[in-house]
Amino acid sequence: MNNNKIFRKVIMKIAISQVVKEEDIVMNKTKLNIKKGIGIAACIVLSTTGVAFATAQMINKFGANSSDGVQTAIENGYYSDVNIEYKESNGISASIESFLIDDNNFDMNINIKFDENYNLQEMLSDGGRIDILNLKVVNEKNDKVFATTEAEHEEMTLYSTEEEKMEYYDRHSYKGAYTEEIQIINNNEIKIHFTATGNPVEFPVSQKLKVKFNKVRNTYMESGEEKYRDYEGEWNFEIDVPSEMAKSNIIKYKLVSISDENYKFEGAKVSNTAFKIYLSNCNEISYNENECVETSDGRRFYPAKRSDGDGEISVKEDGIVRYYMTFNLTNYDLTDTLKVHLFKTNGEEVIIELEREK
Repeated sequence: MNNNKIFRKVIMKIAISQVVKEEDIVMNKTKLNIKKGIGIAACIVLSTTGVAFATAQMINKFGANSSDGVQTAIENGYYSDVNIEYKESNGISASIESFLIDDNNFDMNINIKFDENYNLQEMLSDGGRIDILNLKVVNEKNDKVFATTEAEHEEMTLYSTEEEKMEYYDRHSYKGAYTEEIQIINNNEIKIHFTATGNPVEFPVSQKLKVKFNKVRNTYMESGEEKYRDYEGEWNFEIDVPSEMAKSNIIKYKLVSISDENYKFEGAKVSNTAFKIYLSNCNEISYNENECVETSDGRRFYPAKRSDGDGEISVKEDGIVRYYMTFNLTNYDLTDTLKVHLFKTNGEEVIIELEREK
C-alpha cells in the first residue's frame, strides 16, 4: 500500500440553515475553492503521558493544510508530541500522537488502528474515506475548544426554539473551519491530520484538553452511489497542556499612520502562529497577490489563504466595508514596527504603519 497517499476533506464554517441569519455579503474571495455545506466547523485535542518540545525541523507535521505560520512555530519547537496509549473500542484503536494550540491555530494528529476484522485497503479504495464523527474538545473550564459539524448539530437538537438555538450558536459553538487529511501508515493504520483555523475569536486559554468522539465512518462508493458504514464506540482522552501553550501569546500593535485616512484601523495582533489585522470603512479594498505585512528589516509575509475564516472582505447591514486578514508572520519573526501593504480594486496601494504596544 502506498504510505504517501493522502485523502483530504475540507470543512468550512457557514451559517446554520434556518438557524443563523446571514449578515455578511462576502466579496472578491480568492481563497480556497471549497464547496460549502450546512454546518459549523472545527478540530481536535488529546491526552498525555509525557510532553517535550522538540527543536528539530518538522515538515508538514500536521498535514499539507497547516499554514506557513504554523510551520514556523513547529520549527521553533512550539508543538507537543504526546504518543498516548491506544484506546480500543469495537476493534478500532485510537491514539493521540501530537498537537499544537495557540490563540489562532489548533492542530492535532490522531492515529487509528483497525484489527483483523477490517480491511483498510478495501475501505479506502475507489475514493473511500474514513472520518471521525461527533468529535468534541473542551478545556478544564468546559469552554468549547472545538467540535465537528455533527457534534454541533446534535447539541442544537436539545433546544426547541429558534431563539435557544441562536443563543447556543452565538455563545457555545465553534465557528471556525477545519481540514481533515488521512495519511496511510501501514496495512491497518492511518494518521488523521486535523487543522482548525479561521476562528473569529481566539482559542480559549487551556490548562487541560478533554477530547471525545463516538463514531468512525467509512464512506465508500457502491454502484455509483455514495454509502457509508458507521462504527460506534467510546474514545476519550485527556491531556495536560504544556505551560508554553497554556497561556496567551498575543502581542498587539497600534496604528502609526495609514495612507488612506478614510480607512479605520480596528486592531492588529500577532501570535506564535499568525498575524491578524482588522479594518473598517475600507471602500474599494480588494484582495491582491501583493498584499503582505513587512518587518522593519524588509522581510515580507503573505496571507495564509487556507480558508474563508483566514480572511474576508464583507459588508454588513450598516453598509460599512470591513476587512480582516491572517498573515504568516509570527512572534518568531516580528519586529517593533511593521508595514502592511494592501490594495484597492484600481491597484492603488494602501500602506499601514504599525508599532508594537509596550
